[in-house]
Amino acid sequence: GTVLKRLKRIFVTALIIFIGFLLQFGVFANSPFIGTVPNILLIITVAFGFMNGKTQGMAVGFACGLLMDIASMNAVGFHMAVFILIGYVNGVLHHWLYSDYILFPLIVTVFCSLFYGGYYYVFQFLVRNRLDFVYYLIHIILPETVYTTVLTSIIYQTISSINYRLEEAERRSAAKFV
Repeated sequence: GTVLKRLKRIFVTALIIFIGFLLQFGVFANSPFIGTVPNILLIITVAFGFMNGKTQGMAVGFACGLLMDIASMNAVGFHMAVFILIGYVNGVLHHWLYSDYILFPLIVTVFCSLFYGGYYYVFQFLVRNRLDFVYYLIHIILPETVYTTVLTSIIYQTISSINYRLEEAERRSAAKFV
């Protein structure tokens, strides 16, 4: 019972992460329409933390960060650290903000995307003495943040719907044993 429910949730979560990874590094990375790539794995990390709390937010952040580290050929842990932190913070917000309204996740995604962009700038550019932050902000951070935020409404609501169905199935099966 409980083990199967947990395995089902882990499988569905892993599938969502994998699809997000394929979208980010396959479909959107090769799209000729916009010169930036939305951070789908960031949206997934925000969504799981926001909907399910710190533990799941951090676990999803770990998985998404690891995939980003592998795909971007960065040192393992570079993306993982920031994604675990984002998952944790959104998990804390889970207790204070109502997650069914899309407005809060959109606002949180904007801040997380800006934070991620700043983190990336500091550790990938500033340490190499590339000091033109305004250029990086205007040409990289802001377009990625806008694109990510626009896609958040679609992706968050899709994940929310899947999460709701999983919770309903878990409640129905729990009711059978009472």
